[in-house]
Amino acid sequence: MRLIFYLSGEFEELARIEAETFLNVFDGHTESTDAQIVAGECSEEISGYFHRFGLIHEVSEHLFSCASLEKLKEHFKQMEIPEGKICVRVRNIGGKKADSLRLERELGAILWRRGAEISVSKPDHVVKVYFSDRIHAGILMHETDRKQFLLRRPDLKPFFRPGAILPRIARSLVNITGIKDGTILDPMCGTGTILVEAGLMGLDFIGIEAYRVIAEGCGVNLQYYGLPRNVMIGDVKSMGLREESVDGIVTDFPYLQSTKSLGEIHELYSSALDEFHRVLRMGKRAVFLTNIDVDDLVKERFEVEYKLYQRLHKSLTRRIYVCRKT
Repeated sequence: MRLIFYLSGEFEELARIEAETFLNVFDGHTESTDAQIVAGECSEEISGYFHRFGLIHEVSEHLFSCASLEKLKEHFKQMEIPEGKICVRVRNIGGKKADSLRLERELGAILWRRGAEISVSKPDHVVKVYFSDRIHAGILMHETDRKQFLLRRPDLKPFFRPGAILPRIARSLVNITGIKDGTILDPMCGTGTILVEAGLMGLDFIGIEAYRVIAEGCGVNLQYYGLPRNVMIGDVKSMGLREESVDGIVTDFPYLQSTKSLGEIHELYSSALDEFHRVLRMGKRAVFLTNIDVDDLVKERFEVEYKLYQRLHKSLTRRIYVCRKT
C-alpha cells in the first residue's frame, strides 16, 4: 500500500519521524518527503492503527506526485476513477500556490467528463491534492480528529499541574517508540498525559511518580478517561521492575534549574538511564524530554537515533532524545 501522510506544521520534524516510524513498523519504507508531506509504502495492516496518530493530520492512498499544474491535470485525465460519489479537495502548504476553490471545480469537471459522479456534500471518496514544493494526490483514508486533543488539554483534566506536555505531542512520542502492542512506561509520569494517551491508544501502560499527591492525582486523571490507575509511587533511579519488561519508554524529565549542582544532575540522569536500559526490551526505543544536553550519558547506554530541539520560550528549549537499546 502506497500512502501520503499530511503532517502538522506545528512541530514538523517530530511529525515526520512519527510518520516514518509508522512506515517502518508496518514493514515499509519512506519513498519521498516534502514540506509537511511523507510518502511511502507499507503493509495494509497499518489502516487498523490510523486512530493512534498524534501529529499526522491526514493519510491518503497515494495516486501520484508531479511538478506542475499541467502534469496534475494530465494525471486527472488518466487516473483510475473509484466507484461511488467523488469530490476533490485542494490544500496549499506553506503559502497560496493555487486557487483551491477554482482548481477543485476544474479537477472535478475533468473527472465528471470522464463519467465520475461528483458530490461535494456527501462523497464516498475524497481526492486530496496537496500543493507543497511538489504536487501530491491521493484518496483520503483517514483524517485525525484534532479537537480531541484540545478537549484533553492538561488544564481541563481533573488534576492539573503546570508544565505538562500537550496531548498531541505525547501521543506522537508514544508512536515514535514504534510500539504496536505491549507496555509503555513513563517513569516520571506527573499528571499522566503520556499515560492517558497510551491508554486511549489501546496500549498497556505503567506510571511511576515520586510524590504521593501527584501519583494520586495522576490516578484521578486516568480514571476520568476510563483507564486503569496503573501508577505507583516510586523512584526513577530504582524502579523495581523486572529486566526487559517494557516495550517502550516515554517520559519528561523535570526541568532542572541552574541552581542544581552538577553532581545532583549527573546522578539523576546516570541512574535513570541505567534503569531505562535495564527494564527496556532489546531493540526497543526510549524517548525522553529534557531541558539540558546529556549526549555523553545517553550514548554510553543507547544508540541515539534522533535528537530534536523545541523552543518553548525565551528561557527554555526542550531537547527530545529518541534512543534505541542495541
